[in-house]
Amino acid sequence: MSRLDRYLAFAESHRMVITAAAAVMIAAIAWLDWFVPDSSMGFLYLVPVLVSAAALSNGEILLVALICGYLREILDPLQGVDRATGWRLLAALNPGNWPTGGFGRLIVAVTGFAMTGFFVVGLNRRRRTLQGHLAERETQIRLRQEAEERLRVLIDTSPLAILTLDAQGSVILSNESARELLGFEEGQTIAGLAVEPYLPILKRMLRSDLAGGYMRTGVECKGQRRSGEIFQAHVWLSTYAASDGPGLAAVIWDASENLRDREDAGFDSMMATSRVVIGAMAHEIRNLAAAASTAHAALAADGVPAAGNQHYQVLGTLLQGLERIASSGLRAPAARGRAVSDLGTVLDEARIVIEPPLREDGINITWNVEPGLPLVEGDHQGLLQVFVNLARNSRQAMQNSPRRELRISAAQENDLVVVRFRDTGPGVAHPEELFRPFQPTADSLGLGLYISRAILRAHGGGLRHEPQSDGCSFAVDLWPAENRAEVA
Repeated sequence: MSRLDRYLAFAESHRMVITAAAAVMIAAIAWLDWFVPDSSMGFLYLVPVLVSAAALSNGEILLVALICGYLREILDPLQGVDRATGWRLLAALNPGNWPTGGFGRLIVAVTGFAMTGFFVVGLNRRRRTLQGHLAERETQIRLRQEAEERLRVLIDTSPLAILTLDAQGSVILSNESARELLGFEEGQTIAGLAVEPYLPILKRMLRSDLAGGYMRTGVECKGQRRSGEIFQAHVWLSTYAASDGPGLAAVIWDASENLRDREDAGFDSMMATSRVVIGAMAHEIRNLAAAASTAHAALAADGVPAAGNQHYQVLGTLLQGLERIASSGLRAPAARGRAVSDLGTVLDEARIVIEPPLREDGINITWNVEPGLPLVEGDHQGLLQVFVNLARNSRQAMQNSPRRELRISAAQENDLVVVRFRDTGPGVAHPEELFRPFQPTADSLGLGLYISRAILRAHGGGLRHEPQSDGCSFAVDLWPAENRAEVA
């Protein structure tokens, strides 16, 4: 802060002191002007005006300018005042006795003094405005520095790789996770390197037509480390406009482990479902083979000659083969691991999967899940498949319904946990045929409900149709994990 700034700030806070000092200065100049009759000291009145203007209002400045101008005029040598006797001073005090041009000089002096004071006021006002701007600027700079520091810490400590690219696809900024993801050793920098050999999708995004504007999207793509190792990358990116062209910021996650886990889980779920379906089909084949074997034995009991009858012997051989297939080759392994699932988590995932297509069709969905549901017996992926299949069936059933509502509830009833799917569709005309495979009236292969019930039965649960007057209702029965443990 300069000396002028310090004085102006002092004058604003000490108005009486500054006013008194200005009054003393005016009196001193008038005394000096009286005792030096041959020279005009009127210009010195600018000093008290300048000193006092910082502490006075516009009206007060005008009053001080009028006093100083009047004193300058009555003590001016042009008035011809005799300083020795002073008798003519009384005549000078009367404006009517002033010589020609006196009033003009008074107006000019008062105007000059007043404008000088107003200049100081304007200067002070601008000083305060500038100080306010400077204070605000310093505050903004401090806040920006704090925000940049927080952002820098967030980026540097983020477990996700973060990159920013220029219009040529070169790395501008990167964090430690990005260096590790791309396989660079500690201390090596990737700033300035072309990103295309490592993540080609980013360079293609910069070259796309949408890169000139603002684009935000997420993609899954192939990435390559410095060593040549391939990895699965999940990238969230956005483009922005810069002075040298479009820029890009990307957040990258190595999804290789998640991909392996997902594929392993999908394969395990597929194998478990296949074993369930094979076991269910084996049961049906076994029933057919048993019925055919009974008919074959009845023919022999009725005296049908078996000896020399080639067709009769071929039929017997065929039935024996079916029995062996049903009892051995198609039977699911007995040593199957016990699966326990969190039903709340399964329902949350099912909600994410089934709600968007249902809402697109104008179907109102209501969820009523009882809090604190226990763990249940069942495979997580298998239960999810069952719930998605039931929701899909309800969606198809309500395509032409005037009222489209699906209510999904989950609650513990007696010893079981029951999940219900109730819709406002036309209902089921032949409930006794619901769980039969390969129905000719089914939209697809007619295996959805059949496989869903087989999946649930594999873990002791069940799927049943509940008759009701309006719409359709299916109930999924699941055993709580602790209850099954006690029963076992």
